[in-house]
Amino acid sequence: MTIQANMSELQRDRQAARLAAEFNNLDDAAKDDFNHLVLNPGENQIDIAGDGWKPLTMREIRAPRPPIEYVVEGIFKKPSLNIVYGPPACMKTFLLQDLGICVAIGQPWLMPAPFNKGGKSIQTLQGPVVWIDYDMGEDLLVERFAALGNHYEPPDEIPLNVYAMPSPGLDASDAASVANLAARAMNAQVIIIDNLGTVSGGIEENSSGMIEVMKNLRWLAEITRACVIVIHHQRKTINSGGKTRSGDALRGHSSIEAAIDIALQVDREPYGNEITIKSTKTRTRDIAPFTAVFTYENNNDGELETAAFYSVAAIDFESDHAIEREIKAVLKGGPKNQTALWQAVKAELPDVGKNRIVDRIRQMENDKALEVSIGKYNTLIYSLPGLPVSQGFPGLPGKHDPMDLE
Repeated sequence: MTIQANMSELQRDRQAARLAAEFNNLDDAAKDDFNHLVLNPGENQIDIAGDGWKPLTMREIRAPRPPIEYVVEGIFKKPSLNIVYGPPACMKTFLLQDLGICVAIGQPWLMPAPFNKGGKSIQTLQGPVVWIDYDMGEDLLVERFAALGNHYEPPDEIPLNVYAMPSPGLDASDAASVANLAARAMNAQVIIIDNLGTVSGGIEENSSGMIEVMKNLRWLAEITRACVIVIHHQRKTINSGGKTRSGDALRGHSSIEAAIDIALQVDREPYGNEITIKSTKTRTRDIAPFTAVFTYENNNDGELETAAFYSVAAIDFESDHAIEREIKAVLKGGPKNQTALWQAVKAELPDVGKNRIVDRIRQMENDKALEVSIGKYNTLIYSLPGLPVSQGFPGLPGKHDPMDLE
């Protein structure tokens, strides 16, 4: 089997992992020879053992597998392919630089803000981080990482490898170029690429050519077993002719969203330091929106000296997590029947429809997160587990709640 110029066969063969791993062990002359042969496949023949189309049997599918490893608890796992996107100046890149340092150090991300209540840190899995920049350039990249470093004060030896405009450039439409990155990042825990438009090899992002780009990035995640995060932009405007879904804000061909495991949208109030991050796509469990606040200090010359992001109480009035939060808040005041409960939640979350609230009540009932008793006229009465039922509630001795007659 010959290696084609675009390495499409290697892309489908697991032996590419060994090839990529061995690349780093070569001296400079051998690496030059390797790159030459990739670009001139007719000069050499290489036999590659193994069948890249070996099927998985049911025995293999049902065999015990290692537990899922989350690089960022409950959000980014390994391996995975993810996108973080938002409008210009929403601080999405800076936020991920903060994440990169936290993972390289092995400390929680987004520590609770000391000046605000309600924040909650997110655990990370320590390991090497590779940052590929084709967006902001070395000067700004270094300024930001230095400011974050001045805040966290990590040792110089942390496993953070930052590439600023490396050459030859990364072309995600070319499997050979992605294989070259895989060789350099084989031990990485996280690979962050800034940004999708600059590494797509000139492929128009609204075209079906993005299928190949996303396939190669998926291969990168699978072959390195890393969490790959690609920074991207959102659409300038969204067609308001009908009801839109959150994921419609993700710019480009539908294959971009289809290929990824998680899409996180970053939103920032103009001129504000708070940003809200919410999931617009996830293949697995839901991700609750979370809010971070950017803090910084300038030196006497007005230049950025320290920077960090902190966690604050989430600004969330639409997600299922928000509905569940308000259901619990209402029931802390005492049991309610279904009508009284959904109406109280609706008053706090006016943009959420009745059906969603009722569905969440029933789901919480099914999950045993709510206790249910029968009131007068067989009305369902909801309460929080462990809280006493009021003696004045419908179906019990005492004054009846008029809402019991639903």
